[in-house]
Amino acid sequence: MPRKRIYESDAARKAAQRERDKVAFVQVPRSVHDAQSARLESLHCAVKDAAKRNGTPQSEAAKECQAASVETMIEKLTAWFDCSRA
Repeated sequence: MPRKRIYESDAARKAAQRERDKVAFVQVPRSVHDAQSARLESLHCAVKDAAKRNGTPQSEAAKECQAASVETMIEKLTAWFDCSRA
């Protein structure tokens, strides 16, 4: 015996999925996403460059926050500044 259908049609199933997606995902215009990605990559490069310069106030923070990925660098920056506040 086949299982009872939850949705009357494929259109109803897809509409329900779209409604769930609205709650689960944020839609960002491509231009905003690309600009934010470029800013993060620029920050990543600036931190790498600052870490290479010894004897500057920025080099200490940069050395502590260096990372292979932008995501890890942001986590380290956040942790470093949280420790600096205390």
